[in-house]
Parts: sequence; C-alpha cells; structure tokens
Amino acid sequence: MNILKKKIHNLINENGPISLAKFMEISLGDKKYGYYRKKMPLGSGGDFVTSPDISQIFGEIIGIWILDIWIKLNKPKNFQVVDLGGGRGTLLKDINRVLKGKVSNFVFVDINDELKKQQKKALKDASHFKKIEDIPNKTTIFIGNEFLDALPIHQFIKKDKSWKEVCISSKNNKLFFSYENTELSKKLFKNDHNDIKEGSIIEINFKIRKIINYISSFIKKNSGAAIFFDYGYLEGNGDSFQGVKNNKFANPLDDPGFIDLTSHVNFKDIQLNAKENKIDVYGPNTQGLFLKNMGALERLDILEKTANDHQKQELRNGLNRLMNDNEMGELFKVIALAPKNFPSLEGFTCGTTTNIE
Repeated sequence: MNILKKKIHNLINENGPISLAKFMEISLGDKKYGYYRKKMPLGSGGDFVTSPDISQIFGEIIGIWILDIWIKLNKPKNFQVVDLGGGRGTLLKDINRVLKGKVSNFVFVDINDELKKQQKKALKDASHFKKIEDIPNKTTIFIGNEFLDALPIHQFIKKDKSWKEVCISSKNNKLFFSYENTELSKKLFKNDHNDIKEGSIIEINFKIRKIINYISSFIKKNSGAAIFFDYGYLEGNGDSFQGVKNNKFANPLDDPGFIDLTSHVNFKDIQLNAKENKIDVYGPNTQGLFLKNMGALERLDILEKTANDHQKQELRNGLNRLMNDNEMGELFKVIALAPKNFPSLEGFTCGTTTNIE
C-alpha cells in the first residue's frame, strides 16, 4: 500500500468517512505525497497533455486576446499576466512571443516544484507563487487552463427521498464510496427536492466559488480580466468525478497520489457567482468557437507558409484536436470575467466551429 493511501486509511479509521472533497484535497495536494506536489504529470511521460503542448497556436491566440485588452486599456506599463497552474510554462512562453515586452511581469501560481523548474526555463524572469492571494496588486489578466477541474468537489446523492453526501470509507484496507448524513448535506438540502429523481447526483465546488470571489474582487480593485478553459457543462448535474493515469481513465480510489483526479466544471455556477460579485461574464463559448473567432485558422495559414509538409501536418493535427467538435472543440468551454464598464472582450461572438481537414 502506498504511503498516502495508508495515511487516508488511518484518517478514516480514526475519524470516520471523509468527504470526496477532502479525499481530492489530500490526494492531489498533500505537502509530501500529493499528486501535484511530487511528479511531472504533463506530457508524453505524464498522465495528460494540455492545449499549450498540443499546439503553439493556442498560446498565441490567448496572447492576441491579451494584446487587444492591453491596447483598449491605453497600454498600461504596470501590467501582469498570471497563469494559474502554469504547467511547463509553454502557455506563457507562447503568449510572451506575441506580447514582446508589453507585460511588466509574468506570474506562475503552482505548487509543483518539478513544474516550477520547467517554468523557470521557459520564462527566466517570471515570478512564482504558491497561492493566488500572494499576487501583487496591479492590472492583471488571469488565465486558468485546465485549472478549475482539479479543485475538490463535494457530491450529494438523493437516496430514500433524502440527500446524503458522497464520502470515502475504509474497510479491509480498501477504500470505497459511501453515502452519509453529514452536517453539510443537512444544511444544503432542507427539503426532499421531490422534483429531482432518486439516485441523482449534484456536485458543488466551493473552491471554485472562492477563486471566482477572489478574482472578482481583485480585478474590480486593480483592473483586468480573467479567462478559463476547461471541460464542463452549463446545464444539468450528475457524477463527473474521474481519475486519469497514463492518459487513460483509472479507478480514482486505487492509488492516491499517483492518479490525477478531476471533475467537470459547472459553468452555470461560475456565471451566477460572478454576477453576484457584480462582474461581467462572457460566455461560455466552446473552445472551438472561441479559437475560430480569435483567428486561429488565419494563424494556421500564416504558419503553413514557412513550414515543410511534415510541419504543416503537425500544425493541422494540433489545431484540429483543439477545435474539432469530436475532439476538444466542443467538450472544452471558455468563460471570461471583467469588471463593469471594462472594454469589451473579443472572441465571444456568435458563429460555428470549423473542423480542419
């Protein structure tokens, strides 16, 4: 049994079942053995590959999006771009190539020491923080690419006409899901919700709400905007909790600390939360539509003019994966936040996605 799994078993045996959110928090963020603390999760040798590593066009398009905002704000000198969960630094490196010195500071927010080394190679003058609360006050663009999906969720299931919280229990050295009457379930569901079917699952992500609250206050105070790319939904509910290992789905309870744990992002909840903070919300659009609106196909044409046949095919394959409805184009959504009376944000207009041949 791995050390972290044993630690979780001991915690449950001493205090009883733990919430799914607590399990995710420990599995991903334990200071010594958590998944995001100790290994290289990205790339061909990791458990997943993100958009910046699939195509350089992704970062360049976001760079153009930021450049437009910078111009509309009358080209402020004290201007920073913050990458939440910065990966290997590829995204900010590609953005920097577009902005060409117009940003006073690039900032990575990440808890992974291995990734931090890669980020320093990508952008040697960037700043690094482990908490979003430590970011200095100035005009800021926040970027979160596959950042929100890793924040811990609470799950609730309707059983026997009442709502119970989905928890993790331990027996005979095995972890399993259990359904408990917790203080949180009693607080949130004070009636039967007879309009919802038996067996239905509702997910609530309090950490995302906290992040949106913080960023909303920050950009209202300092000016700026935020943009998030992630897989998720606008309507509905259900169980979206999943584990990924070696680019394949895995039992999320099998090997804590060695499996990436995620859930789909509830974009409707982000919309409502931002509006409560009196923040303007753009989208969500599909990722494919956003990239099309921002000129990704035109950028592909430009890059192909100086590329050989092999490079052209790689460029097309990469962008197709990001934009095609059957790949990431439909599943991944894009949502942006800005203060009231902020200059309009590009990319969030009507249209249809285009699949690349």
